[in-house]
Amino acid sequence: MSRSSFAVKLDTTQFEAVVDDSVRNRMPNLMAKALNATARQAQAALKTSMPTYFDRPTPWTLNSTRVVTASPTKLVATVGFKDEAFKGTPATKYLLPQVDGGGRNVKRMEAALRRIGLMRGDQFAMPGRGATLDAYGNVARSQVVQVMSYLQAFGEQGYRANMTQKRRDALARGRKGSIGFSYFALVNREGKLPPGIYKRTNYGWDARVSHLQYGGAKPVFVFTRAPQYQPRFPFDQIVSDSVSATMGANISGAFQLAFGRR
Repeated sequence: MSRSSFAVKLDTTQFEAVVDDSVRNRMPNLMAKALNATARQAQAALKTSMPTYFDRPTPWTLNSTRVVTASPTKLVATVGFKDEAFKGTPATKYLLPQVDGGGRNVKRMEAALRRIGLMRGDQFAMPGRGATLDAYGNVARSQVVQVMSYLQAFGEQGYRANMTQKRRDALARGRKGSIGFSYFALVNREGKLPPGIYKRTNYGWDARVSHLQYGGAKPVFVFTRAPQYQPRFPFDQIVSDSVSATMGANISGAFQLAFGRR
């Protein structure tokens, strides 16, 4: 069992000692079904519990667990976090600190910004007051992509997503009905501005508002030291309680099925 999973095992020795051969031969298959039902109920309990411990968990988080099913030859079912992702961040990377405590892993955006020198290796990005948040309280993906593109932080495989200077100039000028803007990054504190990524509104060349060109910048991300988390999602306890509540009924159901179909 890895730290990101909980194994549900079943020893059938005592059961086999009190049943006849017709049931004994079918028992591995029946017990595997009981284990898998128990594991899936534990998985459901994790999903149901998440809104209690997380603020507006995303669908990605709610569906971040998986079950490795038992088989007649291996009576172990495992409930754990998914440790792979075609897109996005694997659940094991961002949820385990919520289970175990400690620092979180580096996000892809942070790794990209470090690669091009816009973040130090000891800095982490946290949402700032100028960020556009989605329904789940996270920086909207559209803004993350826009920032990364503007700062030309996409890697070689995504070079076409990086903005050209012509596109950046167009954003700065704005257009009818929208004010121009630009982004800039500060690796170190500059004046009153802490390290971070800022969105600066283009107020034009009017002398009456020119003083706002820099002071009016709002942080989309603020760079901080590695965030430290306290354990807050009792993964093991939720699974253990669910297993205790459901295993007996699932085993009983397996026996009823066995005796009912002899």
